[in-house]
Amino acid sequence: MQEFLQLLEVVLRTFEVSGSPQAFLVLFGLLFARFVAFVNIVPFFGGQAVPAQVKVALATALVIVAYPSAVAEIPLDGQTLGFGPVGFIALLAKEVFVGFTLGFVASAVFYAVLVAGRIIDHQRGATMGELMAPQVATRVSQLGQFKIQLAIVIFLTIGAHRFFISALVRSFELLPATRFPHIEQGFSPAFEFIAVLTGTIFSIGVQLAIPAVLALLLTDLFFGLINRVAPQANVFFLSLPVKMAMGILVVALSVQFIIGRFIVYFDDAYDAFEFMLELFARNLM
Repeated sequence: MQEFLQLLEVVLRTFEVSGSPQAFLVLFGLLFARFVAFVNIVPFFGGQAVPAQVKVALATALVIVAYPSAVAEIPLDGQTLGFGPVGFIALLAKEVFVGFTLGFVASAVFYAVLVAGRIIDHQRGATMGELMAPQVATRVSQLGQFKIQLAIVIFLTIGAHRFFISALVRSFELLPATRFPHIEQGFSPAFEFIAVLTGTIFSIGVQLAIPAVLALLLTDLFFGLINRVAPQANVFFLSLPVKMAMGILVVALSVQFIIGRFIVYFDDAYDAFEFMLELFARNLM
């Protein structure tokens, strides 16, 4: 272990990195915890479809990028850190919590997309044909799978991931890795905001599903009239293939509208991301 620390000290001096090797490892571990928690939850980095080695490599690369902005938090050579092993574990848990929370905020639109797909598939009677979406590590409906893949493609195409990564790197300036937010005034508004955001996910899901839901409702009304005119006809089984095709047709015709709404919701998600950072940054201890 001593040989490793000596080698690390030589490497740090070579790259002109200030601080002792122990302080470097502590700060590196705290930054890595926030990044790896974020990378592991957001769908636009691949989710469960990406091997763990790739996620670790990506988190490490982000740590290297963010380290210069966080290096001021570690003491100079010869000085000890302001916390012991218990404090380090508490800070590590805090970093995981912050990374997970920010990842959830960044992923809110994608979960709303899944809600929209499930609403449409439930309305058209296709809830039994579920598929596995590796980006969110859960089973989703057929149109939910299509919509989330489309959302990820649009998200990466417009370069929205770069804004979130930039804000995440900047988060260490607003919420340093070696400091705690005040629990009463820092976390309570954050919990309230998360609760509101969760409700907004369902609201956005309903908005995205509105065109198909209205078309399917009119289809049900049409077959209801047929049932009144010809009660002997089994309109339930007759309507199933029509509703299946109608749902897909409406979604295909409304793709341009959906893409436009995706971009608007991505902007709103970034604003929510920045707002969450401000909540965490208030009243630091």
